[in-house]
Amino acid sequence: MRIGFIGAGRVGCTFGKYLKEAGLEITGYYNRTRKSAEEAAAFTDTLVYETKEELIDSCDIVMLTVSDSAISPVWQEIKSYSGLTGKIVCHTSGSISSKVFWDTPYQIFGYSIHPIYAISDRFESYKTFSNAFITIEGHDKYLDTLLKMLSDAGLKCTSISGDYKVSYHAACVMASNLVCGLYQTAAALMQKCGMSADESELALKGLFRDNAIGTAENGPVKQLTGPIDRGDAVTVENHLKELYSLEGFENGAEVYKLLSRETLKVAEKKNPDRDYSELEKMLDY
Repeated sequence: MRIGFIGAGRVGCTFGKYLKEAGLEITGYYNRTRKSAEEAAAFTDTLVYETKEELIDSCDIVMLTVSDSAISPVWQEIKSYSGLTGKIVCHTSGSISSKVFWDTPYQIFGYSIHPIYAISDRFESYKTFSNAFITIEGHDKYLDTLLKMLSDAGLKCTSISGDYKVSYHAACVMASNLVCGLYQTAAALMQKCGMSADESELALKGLFRDNAIGTAENGPVKQLTGPIDRGDAVTVENHLKELYSLEGFENGAEVYKLLSRETLKVAEKKNPDRDYSELEKMLDY
């Protein structure tokens, strides 16, 4: 199937380049800023389209790789174009379902195809995109076809119900974006101890990276260490008292407490015979 992209940002460039190298036929790009479309087309050795309609005519699968807030407006612009008839139309949002494509007079087949992956660079992320996990939801007709297409391209994928898109996306954000806020809080606390910004980053880098890899490879139960794992209520209490007393770290103290409650659930799975009653009482578990 021929695939065309409306949107030439990080996701469009990465997805297009990866699929092109996997042997799929990528027709090219349309973007509201022509320069971005030209860069994406040069990067993938494909074409630049002057209009969305020209791109739609050139392909079987129309990929809307635009921001979440732009999906509905772009769809409103193209939904009345008769060239959509019989086409597969997809977006790549994690939080929006394929139901966004319902309002059209023509028979189209709508899907959301979301990569669970941090695509940070337009021209580099494709190199490690095989590590992504893809979820698809949408019309039954081509669901298995799309799953097979992406699986044959070397990607891990599954289908989900559109009813769970918001919960699904919240899970992705918790495992990815929100971790950045947690790391920044830890780095700021290190600086409160007298370290420079560079020293705090250096001090935490190995701990953070290796623990993240261990958690991903071994699972949180096996990877868990530290005072909650040991049932060390005194240390956890001291941490909370200190964090609540530090100016500007009130939110950090609340984050520590809330995450400790969740981590306690992991510890109880790891050590079912250990008494965690003191920690449970302290954390209002």
